[in-house]
This record gives sequence, structure tokens and C-alpha cells, in this order.
Amino acid sequence: MILIFSVNDDYSTSRVINWLIHMKKAFIRLNENSDVEIISLTTDDFTLKIDGKRVHSAQITKIWYRRGGLYLSKDFSSALIKEYLSSEIASLVQYFYYVLDKKPAINNFRTRDINKLHLMDLCKKYAIAAPAFLVTSCKNTLLNFYHQEKQLISKPLTAPFSMVDSDDFAHLSYTAEITLADINDLPEQFVPTFFQKNIIKTYEIRAFYLNGDFYAMAIFSQNNKNTNVDFRNYDYGKPNRLTPYQFPRSYERKIQKLLDAIGLNCASFDVVYAMEDQQYYFLDLNPIGQFGMVSNPCNYHLEKEIASTL
Repeated sequence: MILIFSVNDDYSTSRVINWLIHMKKAFIRLNENSDVEIISLTTDDFTLKIDGKRVHSAQITKIWYRRGGLYLSKDFSSALIKEYLSSEIASLVQYFYYVLDKKPAINNFRTRDINKLHLMDLCKKYAIAAPAFLVTSCKNTLLNFYHQEKQLISKPLTAPFSMVDSDDFAHLSYTAEITLADINDLPEQFVPTFFQKNIIKTYEIRAFYLNGDFYAMAIFSQNNKNTNVDFRNYDYGKPNRLTPYQFPRSYERKIQKLLDAIGLNCASFDVVYAMEDQQYYFLDLNPIGQFGMVSNPCNYHLEKEIASTL
């Protein structure tokens, strides 16, 4: 049986499950609102009840950590009891993740969040070019960095921010170009913010990695004002050209060393091919990123590949 950790609205999980059904592979999906109870947990094995169904550790052959986690919190009338039990549950869940790590899996709980700054350090270690960056809260320091690099962008250090307000309007955070006028409008001190050199690209590449195999797609977004900084700010009226892409094997080896160092056997990542010096620049890595946008245009059938791996 395959144990899948996901969330209700993840369409990619559902498409992989369709293939699992086709392949007649048994599975159970655990979402953020699944009713989960730990019946027993020892050094050797465990038994869970997931939405009323008992699952013993011996039944689980593979695990797919897609998204979400194990949620055991209950409502308690006493705030004091809730605070105490929350820490107990957190310790229990942490150990349970450790136990699950013993099973063959696609990704794991320890690598669901990648620190962007640590990622830049690893790029340097494995000789993978990445744009120069600066984290600062000082206007003068930022001005010096701007004059040094000429063109800057800013983006979140964590996962992109998104929310839906009371009027059902979606607010999303995108990578934004930072101009000299933007910097001049800043106060002398502001919250620490991540800034990065803006690489003028010939094209950008969204890629998916699974157990040593690379599936890449070139995105010709550079000539569209909506997408030339952030492809996610998509122009549906004038779509970008998308085409399958093959990295040089030497570059794939570098990326694989990086992913091995982090402990990932599956991830989505973004690269740009620079116009000025004609080399690759590694931008970002997301272990739980959407892969349908690479799978569908390029006919990679990644959902089937994941199901086959499981």
C-alpha cells in the first residue's frame, strides 16, 4: 500500500492517483482534514486509523510526501491543557516522521521547506551559478548594491504569499523588478528584504526532477512585459512559447549533487539562460512545486512516471 500525504485541493495528487488506480496499486491518501488516530507506535512498527480505516506499518510499501502532514490536534476546553498537549503532539508527530523515513519514499518531511539562503550557499559549493543577492534593511546598502549590479529584483525568502480576501479577491506575491525610483521611495530603514541581481535572459527553464531523471521545459517569456520578470504573472492573451528542453549532462550532474546533498529525490526548479554571458543561472527550488505545467505542454506524463515510481 502507498501512503500519500497531500492536501484536498492538490489536483496533481489526484491525477497521480488516477494512474495508481489504472495500475491497480493500493493506496491511501491523507489530507489536512483527514481523521487520523495513532493506535500504536513502537520502535518496530505502528498502526494508524485514517478516516476509519486501520493501516499497519507492514502494509505500507512506499510513501509519497506531496504536501501537508500528520495532523493530530483536537479541541480542548482548557487553554492550558491545549498548550501542553500541543507540545506533546508535536513531539509525537516529529518522531512519527522519523519512523516514516525508514520507508522507501518520494521525498520526506524534513525537506519540504528549502531555505533560499542555504540554497544559494549550496549552489556556490557545487559550482552552480546563481545571481548575486543581498539581504538588507538599509537604504544606503541597497543603493550601493543597485549601482553595482544595475538591475535588481526582489522576492520572498519563503514560499510565495497568497490569500483570498472577504471580497473573494486573490492576492498573490510575485517576483518584482526594483527600480532606482523604488529605492528612493524607501525609508532609511525597513524590514530585512531579499534582493537579487536581475539576469536578462534568453529564455527560462522550468524543470522537474525524479530519481535521477530530468524533465525540462524552455519558456520564452523574455519579450512579454508581464512575464519577463516572473513567468507566473501569466499573460493568457499572449501565451509564451513552451518547448521541451534538454540540459547538458554536465549541468544535470551538478544539479543532482545539489539535490542529493539536500536529500531530495523529487523537486521542481527554475533556471534562466543568460543573454549576456550565455550560461545557466539557478534561481529557485521547490520540493512540492506544481509539475503539471511541465508535464502537459511537453507531453512528459509526469503523473504516470510518479505513479510508476510508487
